[in-house]
Amino acid sequence: MKILLTTLNAKFIHSSLALAYLKAYCQSDFTDIQIREYTINEPTTNILADIYSCQPDVICFSCYIWNIEMIKILCADLKQIMPTVTIIAGGPEVSYDAETFLNENPAIYCVVRGEGEAAMLELLHCIRKQSRPENILGITYREDSIIVNADRPLIGDLDTIPFPYENELIHYRNRTVYYETSRGCPFHCSYCLSSTIKGVRYFSLQRVKRDLKYLMDNHLPEVKLVDRTFNADEKRAKEIMAFIIRHNHITKFHCEIDAALLSPDMLLFLGEVPAGMFDFEIGIQSTFPTALAAVNRERNWQKQSRNIAQLKQYGNIHIHLDLIAGLPYEDYQRFKTSFNQVYDLKPDVIQLGFLKLLKGSLLRDQSQEYGYKFEQKPPYQVLGNHYISYPELMKLSQIEDLISRYYNTGMVSNFLNYTIAHCYQGDSFAFWERLSAFLSERNFFRFGHKREEEYTLLYEFIRQEQGADRHLAELLKFDYLLNNRERNLPAVFTSHNPADVNEVLYACLKDQSFIARMLPDSVGKSPREIRRLVHLEYLFLDGTGKPSAEPVPLLFIYKTPGKKAETARITLDEPMDKW
Repeated sequence: MKILLTTLNAKFIHSSLALAYLKAYCQSDFTDIQIREYTINEPTTNILADIYSCQPDVICFSCYIWNIEMIKILCADLKQIMPTVTIIAGGPEVSYDAETFLNENPAIYCVVRGEGEAAMLELLHCIRKQSRPENILGITYREDSIIVNADRPLIGDLDTIPFPYENELIHYRNRTVYYETSRGCPFHCSYCLSSTIKGVRYFSLQRVKRDLKYLMDNHLPEVKLVDRTFNADEKRAKEIMAFIIRHNHITKFHCEIDAALLSPDMLLFLGEVPAGMFDFEIGIQSTFPTALAAVNRERNWQKQSRNIAQLKQYGNIHIHLDLIAGLPYEDYQRFKTSFNQVYDLKPDVIQLGFLKLLKGSLLRDQSQEYGYKFEQKPPYQVLGNHYISYPELMKLSQIEDLISRYYNTGMVSNFLNYTIAHCYQGDSFAFWERLSAFLSERNFFRFGHKREEEYTLLYEFIRQEQGADRHLAELLKFDYLLNNRERNLPAVFTSHNPADVNEVLYACLKDQSFIARMLPDSVGKSPREIRRLVHLEYLFLDGTGKPSAEPVPLLFIYKTPGKKAETARITLDEPMDKW
């Protein structure tokens, strides 16, 4: 029996841990089982043809809010061209109200609800034997009618689930690998499906260490730990992190943590971890106690913010903070406060998300109480409630676009830090709100834009807001040169380079001691070769980024593609005064 496990990821770089688990759990009994992963950006005709070429007897789809509509189309088409194929669906988007889903999608034979490893194995045995799955817990299937079997208890011993990546990592080249050390969440946020499963179950530490060492020894660039709250058991989390530090080679680990749970001892430990090894994603969601209490997510903002500020001061861990717009009781004005308080922490990334009323969540059941309007098809995003209107959510959506574009990329960080502090008195939301209105008038959000145009429009905005402020223009130009390996500036920027700028530059590139200090990988190369890695620009900025009365020659050195340039203030007599 040929079995195909498949899904449509949001991006190519993503991978499916669920499918990897299913294959590992079932492959000892079913040897002809393979995984094919696609993306929602591929034409369904291409996906359909590729699945057909596999000629599977059984197709199992992993279903989420981002792919369910395409999967329903694929299933209907597959059943037409492969009438004998058996189609199974699983995942959070079909686990709740599975009976309705099967009634609406006659091409699909069965839904595996919730945790699927054991149920899938039993179901495959039934399909191979052509017997009825009437005794399999945790499934909903069709006979003459739709039959809903009883729920399946959760797997008690997670170590019985095989490690999903043994001898399989070649299939995850150029993809993010996901791993979990636990299942479940200690909290009960009413908008989250994790709240429907009580308690946290853990893989044994011995198992986790063995698995992680295997991943690290294979020199993976990144592993994302999908534990809902990695530091729910702080002693355990600390032991895992210490193990990673001892055995890691190049792998970066992404973890979701609760900053309010960090003890002083854990903070001291985190202050000593190697820089760049860990990314922390921290779900703030809101700083408004009333909104948090309404969704069963009460947090101590003072403790959260204090701990996050401490992590930022260390500077060794990448910090990603989440906000959710559309929570009960949080109106537009109060959301501004949440935004500003999170922004003031200066995280590396701010994710401004929008509440989704997920199937199976308690908040969806309470939607009438709060006057929720939400999309009737996935992703079920909120369109308004008693407290915030659709036009206000549209404004926030535009601000989210700008945060992702300008803030999270770091493409104008010096400009933003100075401008918001000095021109908007620290009111970050006011800056983004005004920029959004300015760009909306120019239909900015309807079309894609090249990087140069993004800088140009930001320059035009700040010129309209603040007039001809040379320092702001110079900071924006400085950020452009830091983040873009370009010889020609956008037309809106004024260059202050003297006529002999090329002579000054080549004098530096001919200085072998300068090359040895600043570009050691280029020692022995000709000035013409090195020229491709550098740019010289005279800016009215001194060595600290403050205004300068005279233009200062700054050399931008592009050592690593995709990374910010290094800078050096130069003179002909002493060609290095590094910033």
